[in-house]
Amino acid sequence: MTSALFSGVKHAQIYAKYRPFPPNDLVKSIITCLKKRCDPPFKQAVDVGCGSGQSTVVLSPYFETVLGLDISEAQIECAKQFNSAKNVEYKVTAKESQLPVTSCSVDLVTFSQSLHWFKEGEIFPEVERILQPNGVVAAYGYWIPIPKLNDKDKNMEINQLITQYLHEDKLGYYWDKERYIVQSHYSKIDLPFKNTQRLNFEQKSVSTLQDYIGYLSSWSSYQKLLKENPVIAKQLLDEIEKKIIKILGEEKPTLNLCTDFFMIIGHR
Repeated sequence: MTSALFSGVKHAQIYAKYRPFPPNDLVKSIITCLKKRCDPPFKQAVDVGCGSGQSTVVLSPYFETVLGLDISEAQIECAKQFNSAKNVEYKVTAKESQLPVTSCSVDLVTFSQSLHWFKEGEIFPEVERILQPNGVVAAYGYWIPIPKLNDKDKNMEINQLITQYLHEDKLGYYWDKERYIVQSHYSKIDLPFKNTQRLNFEQKSVSTLQDYIGYLSSWSSYQKLLKENPVIAKQLLDEIEKKIIKILGEEKPTLNLCTDFFMIIGHR
């Protein structure tokens, strides 16, 4: 896993503030799958590569304890600050291929927008080790939230602005190759577990333009540009904000976002 990408304190805080929580339907699908394999009550879930904890805290109603793991101290500190729950614990892992969890002790292992950073040959044996028999593993992620309107032409214009002009033309140079594993919805990843399924979900949410620009600023590619040239980075987001306003024809628009989530799920 690339530890440096999300290790800065300011980046971690932006990540915690603007990154989306997984949709309820996705979480419920995981729990439904788990109930088919294991008898409740469920003791422990482990969220690997938890970042700022959005994917960890949503599991707390279903388990006695939930453990979020990440190699970034800054991300873990943000998770503790922004996503607290009595039965949730966050830990920094010294090595990504060695999870600080007892063998055969875990009902569920999740990876939220993180599996693509791991070496499959190292992390999957660790998942196998810590899962109890029939325990479930779920790896999920999402692609770029895009504002949607009741106007086909404007939708195409906004989609082109964000996914092509910003993501590729302006920031493509700064993306790590693993980013495109997410873009393909993990289509080239196979979980070495039983009864693997691939599921898709659509999350609809409402955002201010300011918060949407905040989300775009959380991209690792943008953070690299910001570090390299703060002036150009700021000008780029100012340009995107102005173009969105022009497309929508409103100074302070409310954005209806659609985010595509995808998941691979199986069991030991």
